[in-house]
Amino acid sequence: MAGDSICADEAKRGPRPVRRYITGHDTSTGQSIYLDVPELKYSQVPGFGEASRSFATTQLPANLDGDSDLKAYLSKDTTASSTRGEIIIPAEDSVRYPETALGGANVVNLSIDPGAIGHMHRTISLDISTCIEGEVIHELDSGQRVLLKSGDHIIQRATMHRWINASDTVRARVLAVVLPCSTFQVQGKSLQEEHR
Repeated sequence: MAGDSICADEAKRGPRPVRRYITGHDTSTGQSIYLDVPELKYSQVPGFGEASRSFATTQLPANLDGDSDLKAYLSKDTTASSTRGEIIIPAEDSVRYPETALGGANVVNLSIDPGAIGHMHRTISLDISTCIEGEVIHELDSGQRVLLKSGDHIIQRATMHRWINASDTVRARVLAVVLPCSTFQVQGKSLQEEHR
């Protein structure tokens, strides 16, 4: 049927491109404006889909003075760069102040291929992850699973997890805000970033 081929084409092509808008201030009037910024850059994640960084900062609270946060994001030479792929953003002065410098925020878009199963992993972070399109399964290393539908979200506290697209025919999308957290212990052991 014609409808089936349209659905198949959409699955191959994937969901429509995500549009990200960044606001700022007009330096001559002080009014709020939408800034002219490059489109999102997606990186392939083999066997899973694609990921892009919508925005990132190198510190919390974010330093907006003189657009330093925006300059760091648009630069190719900083850890907050739109071209980088790290999930956790290290602090700018973590060398000088390792105990207090936690790093910045990272906003990540995941576009998950139909039927894709991500690898089990943990980042030392507090993640707020929202399913914005399709349906995804969030699975923990304990074997517990939850099905997220559009609008559902997870507050993830440095837990070992993976993402699974619940559909074999349609891509899914998750938008995650990743915030650094202090190191902490579980069962007397300090948790570390881990990928299985």
